[in-house]
Amino acid sequence: MFDDSIVLDLLLAPFGHFLDPGDRLGFIYMFSALIVAIGVWIVSQAQEGRLQVAGLVRWLLPMEVLRHPSAQVDFAFFFVNRVLRASIYGSVLFWTPQVAVLWTAALTAAFGPAGPGLEPNLWLAAAMTLVTLLVLDAVLWFMHYIFHVIPVLWDYHKVHHSAEVMTPITAARMHPVEEIVDSAVTGIVMGVVFATFTYAFGKGAVVLALFDLNVLLVLFFLAAFNLRHSHVWVRYPVWLQHILICPAQHHIHHSTARRHWDKNMGFVFAFWDWAAGTLYAPKEKETITYGLGTAEDGGTWHSLRALYFLPFRQTLDRIAPRGRQRGTDA
Repeated sequence: MFDDSIVLDLLLAPFGHFLDPGDRLGFIYMFSALIVAIGVWIVSQAQEGRLQVAGLVRWLLPMEVLRHPSAQVDFAFFFVNRVLRASIYGSVLFWTPQVAVLWTAALTAAFGPAGPGLEPNLWLAAAMTLVTLLVLDAVLWFMHYIFHVIPVLWDYHKVHHSAEVMTPITAARMHPVEEIVDSAVTGIVMGVVFATFTYAFGKGAVVLALFDLNVLLVLFFLAAFNLRHSHVWVRYPVWLQHILICPAQHHIHHSTARRHWDKNMGFVFAFWDWAAGTLYAPKEKETITYGLGTAEDGGTWHSLRALYFLPFRQTLDRIAPRGRQRGTDA
């Protein structure tokens, strides 16, 4: 017999993400994105010589986006995925603590017990806060890159890129296979990093945090992060686009135009793309059509069944090829 309270908890789990200040979809970051979006609207209205407040809500919540089949399946996919995550696979997503314990044991076996370490101090904490974010972002960039360039991984990442319109919920349009692989690799690396810092510095191994998040990551989420999956174009100066990824650069990343394919893989920092030759820094506003840029746009990915199961079928097609190429299934 099912416990009604457990079922209710699972059904409410998707909505908890919006209430959690430690979640990038949390209400704090949604609100900051809203404020920036309103600012963009005011500037655009002023440039056109008019300020019609009545049109603000229609601009913020365009029905042609919200009613689009791609957006509708985004909302359903988010709900179902978060229920599955809470009930089935969520427990395998967070490897960092377990890896940290194992790596600490390995360091102790190799070099003996940790020394006295250092007392906490602001400069060391600031340095560790920045270094851990750099390592995390480098891993996220690398994982994103290989999900683009390795065909069998692209089968699962294309679920995210198949979105033909974008809302902040599109950020969660991630196939469970990709989410688990990403989490495993990131968890292993960050577990090693945290354990190494703790072994070396003892009590001085402090990362500045807010809402259990690296404080620099919190600041990045507050900087209109949720507009990267939206219709709102926010572009940094070109020089800054070589350092930080802005929402407009991520719009480019989702573009169907071939010149935009596999560009701007970065999460926080853009210099990984700059170094790898995958940076695209727009100098002005560009008209973007979202999707894969192939025959699969326009309906192939408009169902939950496709989002969950089509990647597996396409992987099988790679094992037993049926003529699929990057140009037809990318």
